[in-house]
Amino acid sequence: MSAAALFWLAPRPPPAPQAAAEDEAIFQRQLDETVARTRRWQDSRGDLTIPWQEARGHLAIVIDDIGRELHHFDRLLALRFPLTFSVVPGGVYAAGAQLRLRTDRRRPREILLHLPCEPLDPGKMTDGPEAREQFLRLGASADELRAALRAALDRVPVAVGVNNHMGSRLTADRAAMDALMPELRARGLFFLDSRTTAHSQGLAAADAAGVPALGRDVFLDQDPRPEAILAQLQHAAARAREVPTVVIAHPSQEVVEALRTELPRLYREGIGVYPLREILTRRGLDKVRE
Repeated sequence: MSAAALFWLAPRPPPAPQAAAEDEAIFQRQLDETVARTRRWQDSRGDLTIPWQEARGHLAIVIDDIGRELHHFDRLLALRFPLTFSVVPGGVYAAGAQLRLRTDRRRPREILLHLPCEPLDPGKMTDGPEAREQFLRLGASADELRAALRAALDRVPVAVGVNNHMGSRLTADRAAMDALMPELRARGLFFLDSRTTAHSQGLAAADAAGVPALGRDVFLDQDPRPEAILAQLQHAAARAREVPTVVIAHPSQEVVEALRTELPRLYREGIGVYPLREILTRRGLDKVRE
């Protein structure tokens, strides 16, 4: 007998059991409840975002010095806006802060390495929490600088980019910045120049190495008085209406209060907050170049 005949003579399998109407109703009710809970969470706690093309202005807000304290960090993390958090590798809470940032999957946050770099005033490198950091120093060789960068990245392994902590001396040296860029390129990281000096060579070195990069536009809290912070935020918002604007701030009561009160108002005015990577992409600066 042919194989085809055997196939037709074989008994047919029993029909698959059909879900009872009552079971289907229960499943649909559970699905509807899950969707409703998700919508309630999004309405009450989810990020307040504006599609890029619909926004009247575009801001990226980077919070530096993450990992040195938790109180202000927790309050900043609770804000309903996609802030970027830059972690100092030697911070006592650096590992815990990264864990917190990674585990909130419903509100993912961009993470940078806040790379300690030598300032003009050497005394600042041993002042308070700075004593815990391994600063990249101008006298080091290119290999030593790259080794220090790799060690810092090992402590902030989830970083998608790097910005300099201090660095008014180191970043002004083109050879030092040239030494760092190949490591960023190899890892697919971008560079944010904090612009702690008008003589920074960071962006020029990044451009020469084909590393995606952009610079800080506004320091929010260089003057820590509440009225000064508000004035800087208003300045940043006005600038954001003309061109995507990058703001840097630090964890403090004054910064928390300014962002808590002003970002919802700016949102209602059509000013959106975006990750740095979005700013890079929209500026056409997000690709590693040959």
